[in-house]
Amino acid sequence: MSNSLTTGVSGLNAHQQMLNVIGNNLANVNTVGYKARRMMFADLLYQTLRPASGPNSPSIGGINPMQTGSGVQTAQVDMLMTQGEMNQTGQPLDFAINGDGYFVLRSGQEIAYTRAGAFALDANGRLVDPSTGFEVQRTTGEAGLFPSFQSSGDSGINIPLGANIPGQATTLINLAGNLSAVSTGPVAHEIETSSPLTASGSPAVLGTLLNDLDSNISGYIVGDAIELVGFEVSATPLNVTVPVDATTTVGDLVSAISGAFPNATASLDATGHIVVTADVPGASSMVLNVVDASGNTGGTDFGNHLFNTSIAGKEADSFTTTVEIYDTQGTAHSLTMTFEKQSDNSWNLSASIPSGGTLTDSVIEDIRFNDDGSLQQVAGTGLGDANFTIQFDSLATPQTIQFNFGDNNSFNGVTQVATSSSVSTTQDGYAPGVLTTISVDTTGLLQGVATNGIRFPIAQLAIASFRNPKGLLSTGNNYLQASANSGQPEIGLGNSGSRGAVTGLQLEASNVDIANEFTLMIVAQRGFSANARTITVTDEVLEELTNIIR
Repeated sequence: MSNSLTTGVSGLNAHQQMLNVIGNNLANVNTVGYKARRMMFADLLYQTLRPASGPNSPSIGGINPMQTGSGVQTAQVDMLMTQGEMNQTGQPLDFAINGDGYFVLRSGQEIAYTRAGAFALDANGRLVDPSTGFEVQRTTGEAGLFPSFQSSGDSGINIPLGANIPGQATTLINLAGNLSAVSTGPVAHEIETSSPLTASGSPAVLGTLLNDLDSNISGYIVGDAIELVGFEVSATPLNVTVPVDATTTVGDLVSAISGAFPNATASLDATGHIVVTADVPGASSMVLNVVDASGNTGGTDFGNHLFNTSIAGKEADSFTTTVEIYDTQGTAHSLTMTFEKQSDNSWNLSASIPSGGTLTDSVIEDIRFNDDGSLQQVAGTGLGDANFTIQFDSLATPQTIQFNFGDNNSFNGVTQVATSSSVSTTQDGYAPGVLTTISVDTTGLLQGVATNGIRFPIAQLAIASFRNPKGLLSTGNNYLQASANSGQPEIGLGNSGSRGAVTGLQLEASNVDIANEFTLMIVAQRGFSANARTITVTDEVLEELTNIIR
């Protein structure tokens, strides 16, 4: 009889423990990062009333053992490691881990691990658990920038909100896009006289007198002149007067034209035409006027031999874009870049700054493309470098900016195919700013966000993983500690190895399933009642025995 009493008592104790576990789960239904516990039962030591025996002969079979149990005990209470729901909070210092892993915290020599990522900054700008003051830990060797916000001898995280972030000078401009393959390069041009013949009908030669060119010419005398009017490719106006008289020859006029136009050459072809050829591409113009000794100008006195039309050469097709760059003080400047086609597969890039500086190298020459439109190579400036040097007015030291057009023989930068021209740019400079908030990526990298829009690394959150996370020891305050059966922590980046991804602006909710807990509560209540009934019945039997003795 005593055995049934102790068996019933063990059942009461076990189901009471089950109710304790269920109650604790329900109490922590809103605890951040809490993992529900589950209790498992195991039977107690058995008393063997009869051992088992095997068959002795063909007519006698084997006998199974006969045992009675001693009740029940709590076998284990383990954590359910299922993922809790991610709840948006909008708080920049709220972090969660989607997957396995724990945040690492320290207070002196005490280390704790937690899934609850509701952190805050203390008065010194340290990232802490505000409920305990434990400091959130980072991986070693990860220092911030502008300047370093972290100390090499400290694994805590310092986030100095409001700190000034100095500007950074532009050193690199990346270009990507397309320069249209249907664009045409510049075209040099020629202008020639309308008639190649002298008054006698024979072709003019260099020694032919101007008076012999046309029967309508009454004759040049001392004091007459031919005025050359126009502009050259550089758009510089030209106005040159060539004195003529009765001895002036066609050769004298050809020499005068060549001398007047630096970027053009005059000649006399085999048929007697005076030909003016532009030596460089671009628009230019020239008209000849005859001026008599009294200063009267006429455009027809030179008869059919006048350059009486202005023929312009074709400018090269071009594409212009601008990019904002920064000097070493973080001051912004607008850089205008013009791509100008030179030949079928070659472009030049020229640059200018409207104000605030001067470019000493302003052209990157021969940006060359393959026939398939991929970038072949960039010849660069006259020094062979794909960069510009800028002397800003307010600074003493010139600033060199490198240009990246993409990899040779690839399409990952600037290309030349048969679509419209469009080139986008990115650069590595920025203006000064103030650190206002932070963000976190999936690896746990904390990035500062400044008022200038720049993001920069501050620290790398340390994420711990364990081979047996169910072996961790709960210590309260949502903290866990390593135990003999959890294994040693493996510290690393989030979203790597067995560690889950870190998310910001979120907290992980408790994974307690209320409906399941209520169901288990009913089961525990039934179990408790049944074991209580065992004790009651046993007591009644003992009472009957007592009555027999009386």
